[in-house]
Parts: sequence; C-alpha cells; structure tokens
Amino acid sequence: KTLASYGLGGILADDMGLGKTLQMIAFLQSEKETLNIPSIVICPTSLVYNWESEVEKFAPSLKTLVVSGDKDYREELIEKVEEVDIVITSYPLIRRDIDSYSDIEFAYCVLDEAQHIKNPNSVNAKSVKEIRARGYFALTGTPIENNLTELWSIFDFLMPGYLLSHKKFSERFERPIVMDEDRDVLRELNRHIKPFILRRLKRDVLKERQRSWHS
Repeated sequence: KTLASYGLGGILADDMGLGKTLQMIAFLQSEKETLNIPSIVICPTSLVYNWESEVEKFAPSLKTLVVSGDKDYREELIEKVEEVDIVITSYPLIRRDIDSYSDIEFAYCVLDEAQHIKNPNSVNAKSVKEIRARGYFALTGTPIENNLTELWSIFDFLMPGYLLSHKKFSERFERPIVMDEDRDVLRELNRHIKPFILRRLKRDVLKERQRSWHS
C-alpha cells in the first residue's frame, strides 16, 4: 500500500504457500473505494478459477469477471469489465485479447507467477506491458535473484526504465555479477531493488508461529 500510494510497483516474492494471493486480494479490497475502477489479474490458466474462488471466499464484496471461452464470448465479457472489481484472465488469453483492452484503464494490473514474463522478448511479456493501469504488481515464489534477465523483465513491467534499458542493465549489472562474480555490483543492485520486494521465507514464518504457540 505504501508503494502504491507513491505510484510505485512492487514484487510479492514470499515462498510458496505463504498467502501471496490472499495478501493481494486484501490489498485490492482496501484500494477499491479509493480508485473505484476495476483491477486485472493475469495468471496461468490453471489458476484462473482458483483466483475467482479465493476472492469469493475472502472478499465476497468484490465482484469478479473471469475472461475465458471462445473469442466472441471473450469480447462480450471484456465489454462488461467496468461493471466489476477484478478481471481475471490467463497469459495465453491476454496475448490474444490485448487489443481489446487498449481503451481500458485499470486500477492495478497484477501478474501471478510472474516468471511467465522472464523472457522480455516473449509475447507474454510484450502483451502484459501494454496493459494500462495506475499501478503494477507481480507475485512470484521463485528466487528471482538467480536470473537477472527475469528480474529486469519484471521490473520493466512494474516501473519501465527504473533498471535502465536491458542493454544497459546487462552492461552495468548482469555481466559483472554473472561473469565476474562482482560482489560490489551485486550489493549495488540489491540496494536498488530491495525496497520494492516483499519476501518472507517459510523458515521465518514457522519461527513466528512457534513463538505464538509457545506464548
């Protein structure tokens, strides 16, 4: 919420199973009255209806719209976007439908399993970066620091230009870190990205739970 209030994006990078979906639903619900325009969630096909059921379970006041089905039916659904709070669609379908969203401005655009845009030249990456929104967030349980091109591509979605162009990023950070194992450059990159990444590890959360049980 702090990042959003400053017009910045961020990455929710908690370990798998720690509730990234629920945290994002709570955030979108808390922002609803402020912006009062729909947000869009883009996720793998297998998670589309999971997102719908999680919203219904934890934030029943939010109205969802799952964009799926054949092309004509999806066009009909997209025309109803402004009647709902959260639009949910998949990476394969956003690639096909991106032109239909060109006149729509969303409150937030959320990518789940954001490693699906790890290749900045892929159709997935290019499509989601065309979505117009007031804020951008990414959810990924993978250790993104291990793949610097993936990291750059996600930041290029969140805040284009923050980590320079891909070419300049490679010259300034990726090559020295990967090829030369330059720890100073790695620390510099960490300083740049740390404020925008919220990461909890299972071992830390388990310690917190153990403390609360004992108390």
